Amino acid sequence: MKTLLLIMVILTSVQCREDKKVDPEPLPKIASIVGKWRVIAYTQTLGDSLITDSVAKENSYLYVFRFDGVLVNEKGYMPCCLPQKYFLNGSLFEAKPLAPAEFDPSCEYVYCAGCPEMRITRPTAVSLLIETCKGSYISLVQEK
Repeated sequence: MKTLLLIMVILTSVQCREDKKVDPEPLPKIASIVGKWRVIAYTQTLGDSLITDSVAKENSYLYVFRFDGVLVNEKGYMPCCLPQKYFLNGSLFEAKPLAPAEFDPSCEYVYCAGCPEMRITRPTAVSLLIETCKGSYISLVQEK
């Protein structure tokens, strides 16, 4: 009986050790934005006006900046039309996957006239503003 109990304890401890995944340390240059971010608004410049469309939480997208700076959607795929080269608070960063990353399969059906780079600023500790093309912005808030 003691042998059976010992085997069960060992198997349980081995399983618990395997379940604990440690996320790699974020690259220092992008550590401030690593994590989950929810889209709350899209803004477009039209002439001298800014047109903002707010997004309800149930209709919004969730994006994740991974430890290597790669931007992925909530399913783990890289978005179709957003570049992986960006300026973060004025400093250029080119995300190079250090873990597997692939484009969303739906990208096959999307025509992108994307920008070669995007600009990311952090107006507050819990918000990001991404300029994807001149005059096109995505507002995001940090998810817990």
